[in-house]
Amino acid sequence: MGFPPAGRNDAPAERDVRWWWNLAAIATLARFALMPYGGFPTDIGTFKAWAVSLADAGPAAFYGAGFADYLPGYLYLLWVIGEINRAVRFNDPAFLFALKVPAVAADLLTAWILFTYGRRLRFPGALALSASYLFNPGVLFNSAVWGQADAVGAVFALAGVTLLGSATPLPVAALLTAAALIKPQTAPVLIPAGLYLLRTLSRPATGPPRWLLILGATAAAALMCTLIIAPFGLSPLGLVRVLRSSLGVYPYGSVVAFNFWGAAQGFWISDGVRWLGVPLYALGGGAALAVLWVIGLWTWRHPYASSHLLAATAVLAAFVLPTRIHERYLLPAIPLFAAAGVRDRRAVWVYAGLSTVFMANLLYAYTRPYAETFLLPGWLEGTVFSVTGVRILSALGTLALPAALAVLLSSRPAPADACPHPGTP
Repeated sequence: MGFPPAGRNDAPAERDVRWWWNLAAIATLARFALMPYGGFPTDIGTFKAWAVSLADAGPAAFYGAGFADYLPGYLYLLWVIGEINRAVRFNDPAFLFALKVPAVAADLLTAWILFTYGRRLRFPGALALSASYLFNPGVLFNSAVWGQADAVGAVFALAGVTLLGSATPLPVAALLTAAALIKPQTAPVLIPAGLYLLRTLSRPATGPPRWLLILGATAAAALMCTLIIAPFGLSPLGLVRVLRSSLGVYPYGSVVAFNFWGAAQGFWISDGVRWLGVPLYALGGGAALAVLWVIGLWTWRHPYASSHLLAATAVLAAFVLPTRIHERYLLPAIPLFAAAGVRDRRAVWVYAGLSTVFMANLLYAYTRPYAETFLLPGWLEGTVFSVTGVRILSALGTLALPAALAVLLSSRPAPADACPHPGTP
Protein backbone atom coordinates (compact mmCIF):
# COMPACT_ATOMS: atom_id res chain seq x y z
CA MET A 1 0.00 0.00 0.00
CA GLY A 2 1.23 3.51 -0.76
CA PHE A 3 0.18 7.10 -0.48
CA PRO A 4 -2.53 8.63 -2.67
CA PRO A 5 -1.37 9.69 -6.13
CA ALA A 6 -0.39 13.26 -6.79
CA GLY A 7 -3.25 15.62 -7.34
CA ARG A 8 -6.04 17.04 -5.25
CA ASN A 9 -5.41 14.50 -2.46
CA ASP A 10 -1.95 15.97 -1.82
CA ALA A 11 -3.23 19.05 -0.01
CA PRO A 12 -4.96 17.22 2.86
CA ALA A 13 -1.93 14.94 3.25
CA GLU A 14 0.47 17.88 3.41
CA ARG A 15 -1.85 19.66 5.81
CA ASP A 16 -1.81 16.63 8.14
CA VAL A 17 1.99 16.60 8.10
CA ARG A 18 2.10 20.29 8.99
CA TRP A 19 -0.41 19.68 11.78
CA TRP A 20 1.68 16.83 13.09
CA TRP A 21 4.80 18.96 13.34
CA ASN A 22 2.86 21.71 15.09
CA LEU A 23 1.44 19.22 17.59
CA ALA A 24 4.87 17.65 18.09
CA ALA A 25 6.34 21.07 18.83
CA ILE A 26 3.67 21.73 21.46
CA ALA A 27 4.19 18.26 22.97
CA THR A 28 7.94 18.84 23.07
CA LEU A 29 7.56 22.21 24.80
CA ALA A 30 5.23 20.64 27.37
CA ARG A 31 7.82 17.97 28.11
CA PHE A 32 10.66 20.51 28.27
CA ALA A 33 8.70 22.48 30.85
CA LEU A 34 8.43 19.38 33.06
CA MET A 35 11.82 17.77 32.56
CA PRO A 36 13.86 19.86 35.07
CA TYR A 37 11.49 18.76 37.83
CA GLY A 38 10.23 15.55 39.38
CA GLY A 39 12.08 12.28 39.14
CA PHE A 40 11.97 9.34 41.51
CA PRO A 41 14.99 10.10 43.77
CA THR A 42 16.27 6.52 44.01
CA ASP A 43 15.97 5.91 40.26
CA ILE A 44 17.52 9.22 39.28
CA GLY A 45 20.37 8.75 41.71
CA THR A 46 21.02 5.29 40.28
CA PHE A 47 20.98 6.54 36.68
CA LYS A 48 23.40 9.34 37.59
CA ALA A 49 25.77 6.92 39.28
CA TRP A 50 25.68 4.57 36.31
CA ALA A 51 26.28 7.39 33.82
CA VAL A 52 29.29 8.65 35.80
CA SER A 53 30.66 5.12 36.27
CA LEU A 54 30.41 4.34 32.56
CA ALA A 55 32.13 7.59 31.61
CA ASP A 56 34.92 7.10 34.17
CA ALA A 57 35.65 3.38 33.85
CA GLY A 58 34.00 2.28 30.60
CA PRO A 59 31.49 -0.50 30.02
CA ALA A 60 33.85 -3.45 30.55
CA ALA A 61 34.14 -2.61 34.26
CA PHE A 62 30.46 -1.86 34.81
CA TYR A 63 29.00 -5.21 35.88
CA GLY A 64 30.49 -6.40 39.12
CA ALA A 65 31.47 -2.90 40.26
CA GLY A 66 28.18 -2.29 42.09
CA PHE A 67 24.44 -2.73 41.91
CA ALA A 68 23.17 -3.04 38.34
CA ASP A 69 19.78 -4.51 37.38
CA TYR A 70 19.57 -3.16 33.81
CA LEU A 71 20.60 -4.98 30.67
CA PRO A 72 23.28 -3.31 28.53
CA GLY A 73 21.00 -1.77 25.87
CA TYR A 74 19.90 1.33 27.76
CA LEU A 75 23.29 1.75 29.40
CA TYR A 76 24.74 3.05 26.13
CA LEU A 77 22.53 6.13 26.39
CA LEU A 78 23.57 6.64 30.01
CA TRP A 79 27.18 6.29 28.88
CA VAL A 80 26.73 9.11 26.37
CA ILE A 81 25.10 11.28 29.03
CA GLY A 82 27.97 10.51 31.39
CA GLU A 83 30.53 11.55 28.77
CA ILE A 84 28.69 14.82 28.15
CA ASN A 85 28.57 15.42 31.91
CA ARG A 86 32.30 14.82 32.17
CA ALA A 87 32.86 17.49 29.53
CA VAL A 88 30.43 20.18 30.74
CA ARG A 89 29.66 19.23 34.38
CA PHE A 90 25.88 19.30 34.72
CA ASN A 91 24.27 20.86 37.75
CA ASP A 92 21.46 18.81 39.30
CA PRO A 93 18.55 20.23 37.21
CA ALA A 94 20.60 19.89 34.00
CA PHE A 95 21.58 16.31 34.84
CA LEU A 96 17.93 15.46 35.54
CA PHE A 97 16.93 17.04 32.21
CA ALA A 98 19.62 15.12 30.34
CA LEU A 99 18.57 11.79 31.86
CA LYS A 100 15.04 12.32 30.57
CA VAL A 101 16.03 13.25 26.99
CA PRO A 102 16.23 9.69 25.57
CA ALA A 103 12.73 8.74 26.74
CA VAL A 104 11.22 12.03 25.58
CA ALA A 105 12.84 11.62 22.16
CA ALA A 106 11.45 8.08 22.04
CA ASP A 107 7.94 9.41 22.78
CA LEU A 108 8.14 11.74 19.79
CA LEU A 109 9.55 9.08 17.47
CA THR A 110 6.84 6.63 18.54
CA ALA A 111 4.16 9.19 17.70
CA TRP A 112 5.77 9.75 14.29
CA ILE A 113 5.79 6.00 13.56
CA LEU A 114 2.09 5.80 14.47
CA PHE A 115 1.35 8.73 12.17
CA THR A 116 3.29 7.41 9.18
CA TYR A 117 1.99 3.87 9.64
CA GLY A 118 -1.60 5.13 9.71
CA ARG A 119 -1.03 7.22 6.58
CA ARG A 120 0.60 4.29 4.78
CA LEU A 121 -2.56 2.24 5.36
CA ARG A 122 -4.74 5.28 4.53
CA PHE A 123 -6.25 5.33 8.00
CA PRO A 124 -8.32 8.55 8.25
CA GLY A 125 -7.58 8.96 11.95
CA ALA A 126 -3.77 8.76 11.65
CA LEU A 127 -3.20 12.30 12.90
CA ALA A 128 -5.64 11.94 15.80
CA LEU A 129 -4.14 8.60 16.80
CA SER A 130 -0.63 10.03 16.82
CA ALA A 131 -1.77 13.12 18.73
CA SER A 132 -3.44 10.92 21.35
CA TYR A 133 -0.04 9.37 21.98
CA LEU A 134 1.86 12.66 21.95
CA PHE A 135 -0.39 13.95 24.72
CA ASN A 136 -1.09 10.63 26.44
CA PRO A 137 -0.89 11.59 30.15
CA GLY A 138 0.74 8.36 31.28
CA VAL A 139 3.34 8.39 28.52
CA LEU A 140 4.17 12.05 29.18
CA PHE A 141 4.36 11.49 32.95
CA ASN A 142 6.57 8.42 32.69
CA SER A 143 9.17 10.13 30.51
CA ALA A 144 9.09 13.83 31.36
CA VAL A 145 8.29 13.64 35.08
CA TRP A 146 9.37 10.24 36.37
CA GLY A 147 12.33 10.02 33.96
CA GLN A 148 12.03 6.31 33.20
CA ALA A 149 13.45 4.48 30.19
CA ASP A 150 10.48 2.36 29.13
CA ALA A 151 9.68 4.51 26.09
CA VAL A 152 13.08 3.72 24.55
CA GLY A 153 12.48 -0.01 24.49
CA ALA A 154 8.92 0.59 23.31
CA VAL A 155 9.94 2.59 20.23
CA PHE A 156 12.40 -0.09 19.11
CA ALA A 157 9.70 -2.75 19.52
CA LEU A 158 7.12 -0.68 17.65
CA ALA A 159 9.56 0.05 14.80
CA GLY A 160 10.47 -3.62 14.45
CA VAL A 161 6.86 -4.82 14.42
CA THR A 162 5.84 -2.07 11.97
CA LEU A 163 8.52 -3.23 9.54
CA LEU A 164 7.24 -6.82 9.57
CA GLY A 165 6.03 -7.74 6.12
CA SER A 166 7.23 -4.53 4.48
CA ALA A 167 11.00 -4.95 4.66
CA THR A 168 13.66 -7.63 4.69
CA PRO A 169 13.64 -9.43 8.05
CA LEU A 170 17.19 -8.38 8.96
CA PRO A 171 16.33 -4.90 10.35
CA VAL A 172 13.26 -6.38 12.05
CA ALA A 173 15.41 -8.94 13.88
CA ALA A 174 18.00 -6.32 14.81
CA LEU A 175 15.43 -3.82 16.13
CA LEU A 176 13.51 -6.36 18.20
CA THR A 177 16.72 -7.79 19.67
CA ALA A 178 17.84 -4.29 20.62
CA ALA A 179 14.44 -3.62 22.18
CA ALA A 180 14.71 -6.71 24.39
CA LEU A 181 18.22 -5.73 25.49
CA ILE A 182 17.04 -2.21 26.34
CA LYS A 183 13.93 -3.32 28.21
CA PRO A 184 13.25 -7.06 28.64
CA GLN A 185 9.53 -6.26 28.98
CA THR A 186 9.48 -5.99 25.18
CA ALA A 187 10.91 -9.51 24.74
CA PRO A 188 7.47 -11.20 24.34
CA VAL A 189 7.21 -9.40 20.98
CA LEU A 190 9.88 -11.78 19.69
CA ILE A 191 7.45 -14.72 19.89
CA PRO A 192 4.83 -13.59 17.35
CA ALA A 193 7.40 -11.72 15.26
CA GLY A 194 9.75 -14.69 15.05
CA LEU A 195 6.94 -17.14 14.27
CA TYR A 196 5.52 -14.79 11.64
CA LEU A 197 8.87 -14.61 9.86
CA LEU A 198 9.46 -18.35 10.12
CA ARG A 199 5.96 -19.18 8.87
CA THR A 200 5.83 -16.73 5.97
CA LEU A 201 9.38 -17.34 4.81
CA SER A 202 9.35 -21.13 5.09
CA ARG A 203 5.87 -21.44 3.56
CA PRO A 204 5.43 -18.41 1.32
CA ALA A 205 2.17 -17.92 -0.56
CA THR A 206 4.16 -17.97 -3.80
CA GLY A 207 7.62 -19.21 -4.69
CA PRO A 208 10.06 -21.48 -2.88
CA PRO A 209 10.99 -21.26 0.81
CA ARG A 210 13.39 -18.43 1.61
CA TRP A 211 15.78 -20.17 3.97
CA LEU A 212 18.57 -17.65 3.40
CA LEU A 213 16.36 -14.87 4.77
CA ILE A 214 15.53 -16.99 7.82
CA LEU A 215 19.24 -17.58 8.42
CA GLY A 216 19.93 -13.91 7.78
CA ALA A 217 17.37 -12.81 10.37
CA THR A 218 18.82 -15.23 12.91
CA ALA A 219 22.32 -13.95 12.19
CA ALA A 220 21.16 -10.32 12.46
CA ALA A 221 19.66 -10.98 15.88
CA ALA A 222 22.80 -12.78 17.06
CA LEU A 223 25.05 -10.05 15.71
CA MET A 224 23.00 -7.30 17.33
CA CYS A 225 23.09 -9.13 20.65
CA THR A 226 26.86 -9.60 20.41
CA LEU A 227 27.50 -5.97 19.49
CA ILE A 228 25.47 -4.77 22.47
CA ILE A 229 26.76 -7.10 25.18
CA ALA A 230 30.41 -7.63 24.15
CA PRO A 231 31.71 -4.18 25.20
CA PHE A 232 30.33 -4.91 28.68
CA GLY A 233 32.36 -8.10 28.87
CA LEU A 234 29.26 -10.27 28.81
CA SER A 235 28.81 -13.63 27.15
CA PRO A 236 25.31 -15.01 26.50
CA LEU A 237 25.56 -16.87 29.83
CA GLY A 238 26.69 -13.67 31.52
CA LEU A 239 23.67 -11.89 30.07
CA VAL A 240 21.42 -14.59 31.53
CA ARG A 241 23.05 -14.12 34.93
CA VAL A 242 22.39 -10.36 34.81
CA LEU A 243 18.76 -11.01 33.87
CA ARG A 244 18.32 -13.54 36.67
CA SER A 245 19.87 -11.13 39.13
CA SER A 246 17.52 -8.33 38.08
CA LEU A 247 14.51 -10.64 38.38
CA GLY A 248 15.55 -11.49 41.92
CA VAL A 249 15.58 -7.90 43.17
CA TYR A 250 11.82 -7.74 43.85
CA PRO A 251 10.47 -11.22 44.77
CA TYR A 252 6.87 -10.05 45.18
CA GLY A 253 3.58 -10.88 43.54
CA SER A 254 2.96 -7.34 42.30
CA VAL A 255 5.46 -4.52 42.67
CA VAL A 256 2.72 -1.86 42.60
CA ALA A 257 1.42 -3.08 39.22
CA PHE A 258 -2.32 -2.93 38.53
CA ASN A 259 -2.38 -6.52 37.27
CA PHE A 260 -3.81 -9.88 38.36
CA TRP A 261 -1.67 -10.14 41.48
CA GLY A 262 -2.47 -6.57 42.46
CA ALA A 263 -6.17 -7.46 42.23
CA ALA A 264 -5.85 -10.83 43.95
CA GLN A 265 -3.58 -10.00 46.88
CA GLY A 266 -2.40 -6.39 46.79
CA PHE A 267 1.22 -5.26 46.63
CA TRP A 268 4.56 -6.23 48.15
CA ILE A 269 3.42 -9.76 49.05
CA SER A 270 6.04 -12.47 48.61
CA ASP A 271 5.59 -14.55 45.48
CA GLY A 272 6.89 -17.54 47.40
CA VAL A 273 3.45 -17.85 48.98
CA ARG A 274 1.74 -21.05 47.82
CA TRP A 275 -1.71 -21.47 46.34
CA LEU A 276 -2.82 -25.11 46.31
CA GLY A 277 0.76 -26.05 47.09
CA VAL A 278 2.23 -24.15 44.12
CA PRO A 279 4.31 -20.96 44.63
CA LEU A 280 2.85 -17.84 43.08
CA TYR A 281 5.86 -17.23 40.85
CA ALA A 282 5.29 -20.64 39.22
CA LEU A 283 1.56 -20.04 38.82
CA GLY A 284 2.11 -16.63 37.28
CA GLY A 285 4.90 -17.78 34.99
CA GLY A 286 2.92 -20.82 33.89
CA ALA A 287 -0.18 -18.76 33.13
CA ALA A 288 1.87 -16.26 31.11
CA LEU A 289 3.53 -19.05 29.13
CA ALA A 290 0.14 -20.61 28.40
CA VAL A 291 -1.21 -17.35 26.96
CA LEU A 292 1.97 -16.77 24.98
CA TRP A 293 1.61 -20.30 23.59
CA VAL A 294 -1.93 -19.45 22.42
CA ILE A 295 -0.63 -16.27 20.77
CA GLY A 296 2.19 -18.19 19.12
CA LEU A 297 -0.20 -20.86 17.83
CA TRP A 298 -2.54 -18.17 16.45
CA THR A 299 0.41 -16.50 14.74
CA TRP A 300 1.45 -19.76 13.08
CA ARG A 301 -2.05 -20.62 11.92
CA HIS A 302 -2.96 -17.05 10.90
CA PRO A 303 0.33 -15.51 9.75
CA TYR A 304 -1.36 -12.47 8.21
CA ALA A 305 -3.18 -11.42 11.36
CA SER A 306 -2.37 -7.95 12.69
CA SER A 307 1.24 -8.17 13.82
CA HIS A 308 0.74 -5.16 16.11
CA LEU A 309 -2.22 -6.81 17.83
CA LEU A 310 -0.31 -10.06 18.29
CA ALA A 311 2.71 -8.24 19.73
CA ALA A 312 0.60 -5.98 21.95
CA THR A 313 -1.32 -8.91 23.42
CA ALA A 314 1.92 -10.77 24.12
CA VAL A 315 3.35 -7.78 26.02
CA LEU A 316 0.07 -7.32 27.89
CA ALA A 317 0.07 -10.99 28.96
CA ALA A 318 3.59 -10.53 30.33
CA PHE A 319 2.33 -7.59 32.40
CA VAL A 320 -0.90 -9.08 33.72
CA LEU A 321 0.05 -12.64 34.70
CA PRO A 322 3.64 -13.08 35.99
CA THR A 323 4.81 -12.01 39.43
CA ARG A 324 7.56 -9.40 40.07
CA ILE A 325 5.99 -6.90 37.69
CA HIS A 326 6.32 -3.12 38.04
CA GLU A 327 3.69 -0.60 37.01
CA ARG A 328 5.81 0.77 34.14
CA TYR A 329 6.05 -2.58 32.36
CA LEU A 330 2.71 -1.89 30.72
CA LEU A 331 4.02 0.97 28.59
CA PRO A 332 5.37 -1.03 25.58
CA ALA A 333 1.90 -2.51 24.99
CA ILE A 334 0.26 0.92 24.69
CA PRO A 335 1.74 2.11 21.34
CA LEU A 336 1.37 -1.40 19.93
CA PHE A 337 -2.36 -1.38 20.68
CA ALA A 338 -2.58 2.11 19.20
CA ALA A 339 -1.00 0.84 15.97
CA ALA A 340 -3.26 -2.24 16.02
CA GLY A 341 -6.21 0.15 15.96
CA VAL A 342 -5.29 1.14 12.41
CA ARG A 343 -6.42 -2.27 11.16
CA ASP A 344 -8.94 -3.19 13.87
CA ARG A 345 -10.83 -0.29 15.44
CA ARG A 346 -11.68 -2.41 18.49
CA ALA A 347 -8.03 -2.28 19.54
CA VAL A 348 -8.42 1.49 20.02
CA TRP A 349 -10.73 0.78 22.95
CA VAL A 350 -8.11 -1.47 24.53
CA TYR A 351 -5.53 1.28 23.93
CA ALA A 352 -7.74 3.88 25.60
CA GLY A 353 -8.53 1.65 28.57
CA LEU A 354 -4.92 0.69 29.15
CA SER A 355 -3.83 4.33 28.87
CA THR A 356 -6.25 5.22 31.67
CA VAL A 357 -5.13 2.33 33.89
CA PHE A 358 -1.48 3.15 33.16
CA MET A 359 -1.80 6.78 34.22
CA ALA A 360 -3.61 5.81 37.42
CA ASN A 361 -0.98 3.16 38.15
CA LEU A 362 1.90 5.58 37.65
CA LEU A 363 0.33 8.25 39.82
CA TYR A 364 -0.33 5.72 42.58
CA ALA A 365 3.20 4.25 42.50
CA TYR A 366 4.94 7.62 42.22
CA THR A 367 3.17 9.13 45.23
CA ARG A 368 3.69 6.43 47.85
CA PRO A 369 5.30 7.84 51.00
CA TYR A 370 8.47 5.79 50.48
CA ALA A 371 8.91 7.35 47.02
CA GLU A 372 9.77 10.76 48.55
CA THR A 373 8.05 12.67 45.76
CA PHE A 374 4.73 14.25 46.71
CA LEU A 375 1.55 13.13 48.42
CA LEU A 376 -1.95 13.08 46.95
CA PRO A 377 -4.94 14.84 48.54
CA GLY A 378 -6.63 12.84 51.27
CA TRP A 379 -9.92 12.59 49.40
CA LEU A 380 -8.16 10.94 46.43
CA GLU A 381 -6.29 8.51 48.65
CA GLY A 382 -9.55 7.63 50.37
CA THR A 383 -11.51 7.00 47.19
CA VAL A 384 -9.75 6.16 43.93
CA PHE A 385 -6.58 4.96 45.66
CA SER A 386 -8.17 3.31 48.67
CA VAL A 387 -7.54 -0.41 49.15
CA THR A 388 -10.82 -1.19 47.39
CA GLY A 389 -10.23 1.37 44.65
CA VAL A 390 -6.78 0.00 43.87
CA ARG A 391 -8.10 -3.57 43.75
CA ILE A 392 -10.78 -2.43 41.26
CA LEU A 393 -8.19 -0.66 39.09
CA SER A 394 -6.03 -3.77 39.18
CA ALA A 395 -9.03 -5.86 38.12
CA LEU A 396 -9.60 -3.49 35.19
CA GLY A 397 -5.97 -3.87 34.16
CA THR A 398 -6.38 -7.63 34.35
CA LEU A 399 -9.59 -7.64 32.31
CA ALA A 400 -7.77 -5.88 29.49
CA LEU A 401 -6.04 -9.18 28.68
CA PRO A 402 -9.20 -11.23 27.95
CA ALA A 403 -10.55 -8.22 26.05
CA ALA A 404 -7.41 -8.13 23.89
CA LEU A 405 -7.53 -11.89 23.37
CA ALA A 406 -11.18 -11.62 22.34
CA VAL A 407 -10.27 -8.99 19.75
CA LEU A 408 -7.34 -11.06 18.51
CA LEU A 409 -9.08 -14.42 18.30
CA SER A 410 -12.14 -12.95 16.59
CA SER A 411 -10.17 -10.87 14.12
CA ARG A 412 -10.22 -11.68 10.42
CA PRO A 413 -6.67 -11.92 9.10
CA ALA A 414 -6.13 -10.42 5.68
CA PRO A 415 -5.65 -12.93 2.87
CA ALA A 416 -2.06 -13.72 2.03
CA ASP A 417 -2.24 -12.14 -1.40
CA ALA A 418 -3.38 -8.83 0.12
CA CYS A 419 -0.36 -8.48 2.40
CA PRO A 420 3.24 -7.64 1.62
CA HIS A 421 5.69 -10.44 2.20
CA PRO A 422 8.99 -10.23 4.06
CA GLY A 423 11.83 -9.53 1.73
CA THR A 424 9.71 -7.80 -0.90
CA PRO A 425 10.06 -4.11 -1.69
